Amino acid sequence: MKTLSERIAARCVDKKPILSNKKQNRAVFLTLRPDIIQALNDGWPVRAIWETLHEEGKVAFGYSAFCGYTNRLILAPSSRHQKQPTNELSETHKTANTGKNAPETKDTPQISGFTYNPSPKKEDLF
Repeated sequence: MKTLSERIAARCVDKKPILSNKKQNRAVFLTLRPDIIQALNDGWPVRAIWETLHEEGKVAFGYSAFCGYTNRLILAPSSRHQKQPTNELSETHKTANTGKNAPETKDTPQISGFTYNPSPKKEDLF
């Protein structure tokens, strides 16, 4: 039995007059997504996958569109399923910024900032 996503994609492909080319191409890509993921996991380059699908007539859109779909729908993590970022700093950043709880030793080098000197010393130029 096909998944809901596969059935929706197949339905979108069948309704050619209603959908724009962009939506139709996305539906075709989503239908082929499991095969594309498997080929990527097997180590095949995106170009070889697109060329094969294009020669077989399964995709009619160009390589750049195929790369875009691959990046957005397979390689990039989905923002809908990710935890929302918080504005709080991690404990490491808090310690580094405030200096609290950071061990101070005499061997710790002091980093000084950049100071612009408009008249350089001659010995610094050599």
